[in-house]
Amino acid sequence: MALARRARQHPRLQAQPRVTRPGGDRHSAESALRGYPLRMPIIDMHVHIFPDDLAAKAVPALEAVGDFAAQYDGTVAGLLSEMERSGVDLSVAQPVATKPAQVRIINDWVAGIIDPRIIPFGAMHPDLPDPAREIEYMAEAGLLGFKLHPEHQDFELHDLRMQAIYAAAVQFKMIVFFHAGEDVIHSSVRSTPEAFANLLDEWPDMTAVLAHMGGFRQWVGVSERLAGRDVWFDTAYTLPILPAEEFVALTRAHGADRVLFGSDGPWTDAAVEIEKLRTCGLTADEVDGILGGNATRLLGL
Repeated sequence: MALARRARQHPRLQAQPRVTRPGGDRHSAESALRGYPLRMPIIDMHVHIFPDDLAAKAVPALEAVGDFAAQYDGTVAGLLSEMERSGVDLSVAQPVATKPAQVRIINDWVAGIIDPRIIPFGAMHPDLPDPAREIEYMAEAGLLGFKLHPEHQDFELHDLRMQAIYAAAVQFKMIVFFHAGEDVIHSSVRSTPEAFANLLDEWPDMTAVLAHMGGFRQWVGVSERLAGRDVWFDTAYTLPILPAEEFVALTRAHGADRVLFGSDGPWTDAAVEIEKLRTCGLTADEVDGILGGNATRLLGL
C-alpha cells in the first residue's frame, strides 16, 4: 500500500512547484528537496511529536520525570512553528512505542502526516509478534526507518527477539535509529558502546543511526569502540553537555561526514543547538554537512 503523495512547495526554499514527498516510492520518487538552488537545507534528524490529545498528556508527564523542559508543545503544529523560528527546513520524527499494541497505531498516524517539512520514521517494539510484516508495512507506506530505544523498551541489543527486526530492516533497506547511551529517565544503560560495536559486527549490512553522538555520557567508550565505524551518529542532546573541544575531536575521529544534526525536540532549543554547532570549532564545510548535507545522503533526498 504505497502512500506516496504530492507535496506542497517548500515554503522556505525555492523548490520545484510540485514534487513528491520523501517516501512512497522510496527509490524513484522525486525528492522534496530536489531543485533547491539557494543553500543546503537544515535537517533535524531527531524530533518527537504526538497526536494533539496525547501531546497534552505525554509532554508534561515526561517533563515531570526528566531533567528537561519542553521548548514547544510536542504537536505537529508546535513543531512546524518551532522550525520556522529556528530556521530548520525538514524534521525527521522519531516515535517510540512503549507497548507492542501501539506500533501499528503510531505507524498509521505518522504515515498520515502530509506536511512535506516532516519526514516521519516509524515505531517498532521488540515484543511485536511479527516484526517483519510490520517493517514491510512501514516500507510500503513510504517510511524510511524506525526508532528503537533499549532503555524505554526494556531490551538488550543482542536479545534473540531482536534478530527478526534487524533481518527485516536489512531486507527492506530501512534505517534503524537507536537511542544510545545513558537515559535521563532510566538508570540502567543497555545501549552501551560495547553492545553497539558487537551489533555492528553481527549486522554489518544494517544502516544504523546512534543518537547522542554514539552514546550519551558514554563518549570515552564511543571514541574507543565506535568512532570510525560504518554507522551514523546524531548530535541530539550532546552540544549542551559535551565540551566543544571534545565534541570536535569525537566528530573528526568518527568522520564529520557521518554525523547528523539532531535537536531531540521538544527537549532542546533547535536554534541554540544550531548556533552551538556553528561556533564549536568545526569548519564551515563540516558544519554544513552535519546540518543537512549528510542527512540528504542518508535519506536519499
